[in-house]
Amino acid sequence: MTMANRLQSYLSEHHSRYDMLQHDPSMTSREAARRAGVPPHLMAKSVILDDFQGHWLMAVVPATRQVNLNKVRKLTKRHWRLARENEFTPRFSDCANGAIPPVGSAFDMDTVIDDSLKDVKDLYFESGDHEGLVHMSSKQFLKLMPSAQCGAISE
Repeated sequence: MTMANRLQSYLSEHHSRYDMLQHDPSMTSREAARRAGVPPHLMAKSVILDDFQGHWLMAVVPATRQVNLNKVRKLTKRHWRLARENEFTPRFSDCANGAIPPVGSAFDMDTVIDDSLKDVKDLYFESGDHEGLVHMSSKQFLKLMPSAQCGAISE
């Protein structure tokens, strides 16, 4: 179980309180939650979007939900598409493919966060590999990204 270097540095810089959970290897956020014994609605996952003009956006939603691109467009006033993994992988070079932590600020990426994640006490998310989860309060999580927009972006 390891943590992406940039995430670890970012959490340290912000004096974040968190703990780590180890789980058997998994390939999806839902599976990671199940293997770690975490309710999947408390698992935050990242979805990378691009606007066809070179701008990237990290959308953060519960593992039980999907990003609704129309809702993201209404919130941000831009058209977005799901980015292809090979397009953004270099930006997350210290993360395993498919295990991108949903802390956009740690990776210099604008972020939108689904409102439903503000309504829970605790959150879990990928640490940058397929065997570790970060656990922290949702309040602490939101403090990590003060410039992130929040809104109803999932279905």
